[in-house]
Amino acid sequence: MKKESTLSTFDLMDLWHIFIWHLIPIFAAAALAIAGLYVYAKFFKVTKYKSTATVYILKQEREGDSSYTQSDFTLALNVVNDCVYMIRSYEVLDDVIDKLGLDMTASELSKCITTRNPDGTRILEVSVETPSPVQSKRIVDTVCQIGAEKISSTMSLDQVNIYSLGKVPDKPSNSIGLFKYSLAGVIAAVIAYFAYFVAFLCDDKVKTEEDVAKYLNLSVLGIIPNAEDASGKKYKKYKYSRYKAYGRYQPYKYGSYGNAAPPAAAENKPNEERG
Repeated sequence: MKKESTLSTFDLMDLWHIFIWHLIPIFAAAALAIAGLYVYAKFFKVTKYKSTATVYILKQEREGDSSYTQSDFTLALNVVNDCVYMIRSYEVLDDVIDKLGLDMTASELSKCITTRNPDGTRILEVSVETPSPVQSKRIVDTVCQIGAEKISSTMSLDQVNIYSLGKVPDKPSNSIGLFKYSLAGVIAAVIAYFAYFVAFLCDDKVKTEEDVAKYLNLSVLGIIPNAEDASGKKYKKYKYSRYKAYGRYQPYKYGSYGNAAPPAAAENKPNEERG
């Protein structure tokens, strides 16, 4: 007989028992995830380095006027997004590729460039991430220099200054730290536990006397222990649901039972003894 739906009957002790009974497989799953992430980072992951330069955008050029007004600052603040677009435009990137002799297309170079504008500022941070730390610095410096010239000539902004050039990074920007390893282990452990929890919910077998009382509302009068043979070994279930301890239904030749000899051999055996 099947249990009633376990979705409405499991409690916190059931959740705790699932964790305790499968503690080793859960921790094994976490260790396997951490080991897999380490192997990926060691042998397959491409290490990249990021260099960042800063561009400062100030005012619009006006003839005969060198003063700075509030409108100048407001205009410079509003055109930052336009400057971001122009720095990553093909006109700028093609010039960078030609000047440095890079073996990549403008589209590939654009994927290496990221920009950030801190809120409320006229500062534009330009970052380049490549597998080479020196190459990252060379590219970001050239992008800012050519970009500043293009922005000044196109948008009439005479104060597009490079506030700081990029530095040669000494550490990878995409390294996997302790937090990511721990997170991978936790996620793997949660997935493993969830799999065992689903298996528990789908299991409708009545296994213990507590299950009988809980799901069938019946009292257990007695328990039949596992039978053992003369040597003290428990009967084990083999193929075709046949039990080796009984010596029956073994898949021997002639369809014989247990270790008994074939019928023909048994009949001829007395005659051979008489001879």
